[in-house]
Amino acid sequence: PKELLDLYLKKGLQIFPYQTLLSPKRLPLIFKYGLSAPKFSDEGLKTVLQEQFGEKKFPDITPSIDSLKVLVPSYDTIDRSPVVFKSWRHDRWYAKVPLWEICVSSASAPTYFPAHRIEQDGQEYSLIDGGICANNPVSCAVAEAIKLLRESSDKSMGDIIDQIKVISIGTGEADAPQISWDKVRGWGLIQWGLRMVDIFMDANPDIHQYVAEQIMGGTDNDSQAPYIRLQLPLDESLLKMDDARPANLQALLKETDAYIDRVEVQEKLEKLLANW
Repeated sequence: PKELLDLYLKKGLQIFPYQTLLSPKRLPLIFKYGLSAPKFSDEGLKTVLQEQFGEKKFPDITPSIDSLKVLVPSYDTIDRSPVVFKSWRHDRWYAKVPLWEICVSSASAPTYFPAHRIEQDGQEYSLIDGGICANNPVSCAVAEAIKLLRESSDKSMGDIIDQIKVISIGTGEADAPQISWDKVRGWGLIQWGLRMVDIFMDANPDIHQYVAEQIMGGTDNDSQAPYIRLQLPLDESLLKMDDARPANLQALLKETDAYIDRVEVQEKLEKLLANW
């Protein structure tokens, strides 16, 4: 985690070099794609990740089934289906793909970056941000953990689930404004269209948390819960994911430290560690 934080603090502005859509630095994108071009080129993102990972691939970081495992969600716009990259699946096509490309695929958020194209074994993939299908991928992780444990054990499903412990860490959220029935009942195409993305982004993480809770047999507030969810409440002004300016990053760090020091958060962590 510290390495990830240091990377973003040092290289964030290389990935997100400006704030406004009217920045002169965006002109090459407009000439290439038109006025509806993505906000940023992906060149900065690619360069940062290439410098970090070089040409390492999944088999380099998960050389055996007992090694640390990494799961990375993305979405293929050609097949219109999720793509879940698994570091331990050396038999899959993506085992030959450099790590930096897998990270770009999962980070290519629509409107911010262009889709990332990968061609492997004669197949073309057009990949975008994994948050489209799994903005909180906790249920994906739980499902894969269960599958791996079942393949290596003859224990019952209940005993297998008892082996799993989860810390699900969000990236911060603001309080979503309530939308009353009186207001929403008369909405049509325009009103829903203007709010659909926000509603979708609110609902997506919640349903994954619900699925994980049902599988694990407890809620985040249970005293014996086998997992916890840490989600930092943030002011709307701090939520722009492309604001990598030093002042904003320092404000985020300050809010994060204050959140971690909260009594209820410390109790959550102690509860999970006690049942580890």
